[in-house]
Amino acid sequence: MIQFPVKPLNDLRIRFGGVVLVAILRLGLMVEVWAADSVNWWLVLENTLLAGLIIWEASRAVVVYSHRHRPLSQFTARQYWWEALLLLLVTGGIYTLRLIIYLHLVDQEPVPFVYYLFGLFYTYLYGILVAGFYELLLYMEAWKKSNQEAEQLKKANLISQLDSLKDQVKPHFLFNSLNTLTALVEKDPTQAVRFIAELSKVYRYLLQSSEKELISVAGELQFVEAYFYLLQTRFGRGIALTVEGVEPYAHYLMPPLTLQMLLENTVKHNQVSVDKPLRVGIEVQDGQWLAVTNNVQHRRISVPTSGLGLTNITAKYRLLNQPDVQIVSDSDWFVVRVPLIQPFAS
Repeated sequence: MIQFPVKPLNDLRIRFGGVVLVAILRLGLMVEVWAADSVNWWLVLENTLLAGLIIWEASRAVVVYSHRHRPLSQFTARQYWWEALLLLLVTGGIYTLRLIIYLHLVDQEPVPFVYYLFGLFYTYLYGILVAGFYELLLYMEAWKKSNQEAEQLKKANLISQLDSLKDQVKPHFLFNSLNTLTALVEKDPTQAVRFIAELSKVYRYLLQSSEKELISVAGELQFVEAYFYLLQTRFGRGIALTVEGVEPYAHYLMPPLTLQMLLENTVKHNQVSVDKPLRVGIEVQDGQWLAVTNNVQHRRISVPTSGLGLTNITAKYRLLNQPDVQIVSDSDWFVVRVPLIQPFAS
């Protein structure tokens, strides 16, 4: 979602240069003034610089008002029509007020009504040009910002994939996996085959997900199922995972490895045993949040933590202009809620 960029609207150099340009354009249209015996310099100043300033700033104000509460990504043709109508009302009011003052201060012979219509048309035309110029600047700024955020997201995503891959290939992970596999080969060869298959799914997903910035909730849950199988094979009944109410939102999107990092954190910071089973739940809340919940049972010996997992997840959602990740904890439960991202319209 592209947010409203205000920098080009507040650039004083653009505003000053625009006023001067409008003044020069209007100066060239004042044929009757230059044809008179004596030049009324006050009239020239009012009809160029002063009029240019009023038209420019009024048109700019209309653009600011139109975009202030609606991001560019949601600005439709209907909103542009409303902006054009508002601009007509504003420039029409400006022209009418200037005309009343002009007729009051300057004595001149009556002119055809169509002359005033042309004056209104040219005033509105200047307003359209100014508003169109600012709309172009807004989209250029938004496009530039979007590209920058895409690059930042790509870097953050790549770092996340590499960090996660490094964590998985740490000696203790390989040692635990091989120990588990060795025990299975001796006791249950059939389960050992499945363990190898699930382990290969984990590594395949880790490698493939580095190419994607977003993945469906269904795809992430399939990976979590394989990853959780490895954990459950290791801890047995000491850990349990429930997934509820996610099916209607399976097509929604999220950054890859989000659930894996959250699941990894639950095991890292809590006791996992048959006597004290770790219960992890994944569910949709309020139709817009995917929540990962676990019961709190702190380890007797605390594990050093850098907090990079949650920091990385939070950074990704901010780069995507999504609501902040919510973390709620008490003595019994720890909950992390991440926003569900609606699929892009085709």
